[in-house]
Amino acid sequence: MKLIFADSSILIAGSASSTGASRVVLTMAEIGLFKLLVSEQVLEECQRNINKKLPKAMPVFNEIIDNTNLEVLPNPSLEKFSAYVDIIEPKDAPILAAALLVKADRLLSLNTKDFTQEVAQKTGIIIQTPSEFIQDIRSIITQEL
Repeated sequence: MKLIFADSSILIAGSASSTGASRVVLTMAEIGLFKLLVSEQVLEECQRNINKKLPKAMPVFNEIIDNTNLEVLPNPSLEKFSAYVDIIEPKDAPILAAALLVKADRLLSLNTKDFTQEVAQKTGIIIQTPSEFIQDIRSIITQEL
């Protein structure tokens, strides 16, 4: 089964909108098309930001957590993520390291400012927005039909 690592932007956007690409990704994970992975840091960021900025979305967030069968990974050690602070913003290095340590097939993020294609090339992980990921899946399905 493919392993897809999601950063907090995916869970927050999916909690706030029932029709966006992030929610579609979460629904696909819920029905078992792939295994969705997050780190403890991702969950903490989601809870903090949703409580602060989108408190009405918290029940939806909790439902997503309960139904999506997320695998929550421990945060990487400082030693593990410090290797990436030269190629990505230091605040995002633990997220990148967590995805790489578990050998995720892709890292999904709406943060295209920091999770760039340059970062993807330097680390060997595919980094996509939810929309790009969905387009890839559509292409695969079309080819198979």
